[in-house]
Amino acid sequence: MSKDNIYKSTIMFTDIVGYSSIVDKDQNHAMDLLAMHDKIIEPIIKENNGRIIKKIGDAIFAEFSNSLESIQAAQKTQVELSKRNSVCKSKDKIVIRLGLHIGDVIRKDDDLFGHDVNLCSRIKGVSQPGSITISEEIYSAILDKKNLFHRKIGHVKLKNIPDPQILYKTYLDSL
Repeated sequence: MSKDNIYKSTIMFTDIVGYSSIVDKDQNHAMDLLAMHDKIIEPIIKENNGRIIKKIGDAIFAEFSNSLESIQAAQKTQVELSKRNSVCKSKDKIVIRLGLHIGDVIRKDDDLFGHDVNLCSRIKGVSQPGSITISEEIYSAILDKKNLFHRKIGHVKLKNIPDPQILYKTYLDSL
C-alpha cells in the first residue's frame, strides 16, 4: 500500500436506531423512513463540505474537510431530525446515533479503510439514541471553538478495540 493512500481524515458514521425492528414490522414503511432520512442528511453533509463515502443499509459513512464542519453537520442533522420528529407519529420518527473521529485512513478507490475507520464505527455504536459522540481527537481539534458544548463521558471500552477510548458527548446547546 502506497503511503500516498494513507492520510489523516475527519470521519462520521450514522445509524438509525431500531431500524432492523422497523424492517421486521413493515419493510415498505422502513424504506420510506430511510428515503426521508437520506433526504434530510445528505444535503447537510454536502453543505458542510462532507462527502458520503458509502451507505451501509441504514448507516452513512462520510468524510469531512475538518472537524468543525463535521460537528456542525452532526448538530444540524440532529436538530433537523428533532424538528421533524416533534410533529410525527411515534412510528414515523427517525432517531439516529452519530459518531465522529479524526484518524489515519487508507484510501482504496472511493472507499476508506483502517483502524480509525473501525474505531469511528464503534464510537457510533455506543452513542446514545439522538446524540453525538466524539473521540478525544475531535474534541482536542475543536476545543477552542465557542458555542460548542461537550461533556466528557470518560474511558469507554469499544467492541474489538483493545484500548478503552476517551469519548465526549456533544450537545446542541448549553442546556
